Amino acid sequence: MVENKLQVNERLFSFDGIIGRHAYLVNMVIICALSTLVILPYTTYLYTHIGNIGDIFQPANMFAKMPLILKVWTIAATAGVCTLSVSNIYRRLNDIFGEVRNGTNAVLSALSVLASFSFVMPILTGALFMFLSFILSLVLLFTRGKITNTFPYDYKKEFNWGAFFGTWIWGLFNKTYITLWYLLLWWTPLSFYFQMYCGLKGNEWAFKNKNCTDVKEFNKSQEKQTLIFTILSLIIIPVLYFILIFAIIAVMAVFAIADTNKSAGAPKTLNSIESNIDKMLNGILSLYFERYDITDYENKFYVSNDVWENADFKSKKDMLELAASKSAEIRRERFIKEQNSGKTAYFSKTKELPRTKIYSSTSNQLLGEFVSDEQAMNGAFKDAIQAALNAYRFYNIEE
Repeated sequence: MVENKLQVNERLFSFDGIIGRHAYLVNMVIICALSTLVILPYTTYLYTHIGNIGDIFQPANMFAKMPLILKVWTIAATAGVCTLSVSNIYRRLNDIFGEVRNGTNAVLSALSVLASFSFVMPILTGALFMFLSFILSLVLLFTRGKITNTFPYDYKKEFNWGAFFGTWIWGLFNKTYITLWYLLLWWTPLSFYFQMYCGLKGNEWAFKNKNCTDVKEFNKSQEKQTLIFTILSLIIIPVLYFILIFAIIAVMAVFAIADTNKSAGAPKTLNSIESNIDKMLNGILSLYFERYDITDYENKFYVSNDVWENADFKSKKDMLELAASKSAEIRRERFIKEQNSGKTAYFSKTKELPRTKIYSSTSNQLLGEFVSDEQAMNGAFKDAIQAALNAYRFYNIEE
């Protein structure tokens, strides 16, 4: 009975048999991709409902505030993915020990289970289990199995860096058209996982699809492709990308200068450029805010409920900082118009943040603000960090 349980079993889900390092890594890449997909509703909720940066470090509190249906989905999805992961850990441990040790397997697999549900734990406890699970994963990946280590060397299980960096282009050269899926996955969270999968399966695919018979020639060909696609991906494409960005910026600057020269003449070029920049800033501002009111004590910016509800934490932070920048600009212009001769004043985004507020244009409800605890900021290092994290505060729209 035990001998049957020690036969090679590379299926995605099974508790029987053993699994080698290569197949284990292939399965774990697939499981990580599935995990990214199934917890997407959970991560989306976090991005759109974070009140301040400190909430990121309180996952249990964020989970408690989630709608019931989202809680059920997150727990069920995590349990399903976790079961797949544990089944691979069991088989990998069977290979490492060279025998079935159900007790040891259960204890070690519990680390993976606890790490998977770290989002319902205090941040430090969850981080500890995630760290221990990470160490276990490294051990499982790099420890040779007592059984699979006795198998003959298989070149098809080597990682193909050409397939990893070249993906679909490499696939065209090697008649491996499954890699074309990368074109659809490019802008999704699954792109990196698919690259890893291509790297792990590359040799196997290429050798089969090209009907190769000479292993040495095959390896030489793949080594050349690895060099080409690595240089292309890490050097040539990034350089071309930055050249393109620089060229676009240069062309925009040339057209802006030419336009200002035509309308106002060369002596006023700098002022005209500043005017164009101001117009651009106002255009960006209008994408977020319906109106604003700068008073002596407060900078009030009004946003529609739809825009606020669809914005994630970073977007809300950008909106608040953009409003503060605009407020500093307006106050600077007012100061100049008042012709305060002999007086100086300093206006900046940082100075305006504490009195900049974002309100609902429908209900006038306060939606976003920057509240800095000066006493904590000037206190101990830990308190200062916590105060900085909690300074950006965003509120959900009351129904």
